[in-house]
Amino acid sequence: MNLKNYIQSITNFPSEGIVFRDISPIFLNPPIFNYVIDEMVTSIQNSNPDFLAAIDSRGFLLGSAIANKAKIPLILIRKTGKLPPPTKKESYSLEYGEDFLEISSELNICDKQVAIVDDVLATGGTISAAIKLIESLDGEVASLNFLVSLTNIPKPATISAYPVNFLVNY
Repeated sequence: MNLKNYIQSITNFPSEGIVFRDISPIFLNPPIFNYVIDEMVTSIQNSNPDFLAAIDSRGFLLGSAIANKAKIPLILIRKTGKLPPPTKKESYSLEYGEDFLEISSELNICDKQVAIVDDVLATGGTISAAIKLIESLDGEVASLNFLVSLTNIPKPATISAYPVNFLVNY
């Protein structure tokens, strides 16, 4: 199935020169969304995770469906200020500045395998922060999983240390 038929390309959004890949049409089509979830569940189960961690916010749309279908406990990695304390915080760079992700510091994932899911792999900043958060709790990253990978953007070398799965490559 060609999932690119269900992803809109919007030029010059959110700024000039950017092509935004809008995955919203996938969520408007239940059979296609179900296909995406089935494919991602298969990839994720190959890494035999104890937990699935989803990244705020579109990663939650995929992560909750994947975790439910695969019967894997779901960890939420949130944007700063969205989780009650105590939390651990990690910064990451954006095109226009810096932002933060947080995870509950009370999670017991020591020596547990954690698959991470998000919607799009672009610069790798968000996923790098998520990896650091999981490892700060002594969890082991089992795999990195995305619906879309943007190949024309350089990624940090650190993510190549983990299995990376994606369904659509631009």
